[in-house]
Amino acid sequence: MWSHTRSLELLVLVATIAPAELIRVATAFGPAAKAGTDRGRVARRGLLGAPAAYLLVTAVALAVAADGGFIPDALTGWRTSALWLSAAAMVGAALVGAEFALGALPRLLDGTGRPRLAVHRGGGVVGGGYAAAVLATAVAEELLYRGLWIGVLHERLRLPVGVAVVTAAVVYAVGHLFFGGLAVAQKTLSGTVFGLLMVVSGSLAVPLVAHLAQNGVVFALAVRQEHAARPAGGREVAG
Repeated sequence: MWSHTRSLELLVLVATIAPAELIRVATAFGPAAKAGTDRGRVARRGLLGAPAAYLLVTAVALAVAADGGFIPDALTGWRTSALWLSAAAMVGAALVGAEFALGALPRLLDGTGRPRLAVHRGGGVVGGGYAAAVLATAVAEELLYRGLWIGVLHERLRLPVGVAVVTAAVVYAVGHLFFGGLAVAQKTLSGTVFGLLMVVSGSLAVPLVAHLAQNGVVFALAVRQEHAARPAGGREVAG
């Protein structure tokens, strides 16, 4: 069906850049977010829409890659050891602190005040849907940006592995542009670490576990953040 040229690989990669950004922008600023709209419903749409976009784009990209005959080895390597998986979980949890430190640096340097640990959650209620969303997004992102992107850039387009890792990390980070430039820098750091974990371990399962651990810690922090925002009576403080 597909011609055997690099144009298809490049087309697939370009088509997978920031698949959820349009949904986030439309949810936050589109007609559904106009004055008088139920903000909880808007938040739920964004919460479900972002991972749905990632999962759909990832599924289509992998289907095209399989049909075009360029599924990289990076997507098929899953075997690893319990030691690697344990180390990945610890690295993923530590990345939450690393991202926070990077985010706190500008405020510490300009003296604008003590930084506060806060989690982006789009204004929605933290619960099972939020947990499913962050975990599903992590799976899609690892398949897409570590498995497909690094695999195609390095194995198919013959870029040096370091260049492939950093390029995939930057593209992964651009998918968080809605949250600001600082979030892009933070996710570039995490994306680079995830890519290095895959390259060094030889298994996509390792960065996947690290990413799931990172998102698990973020979920726990979001729960704590939501509970701290409520007074003793149980109602959330308006902000």
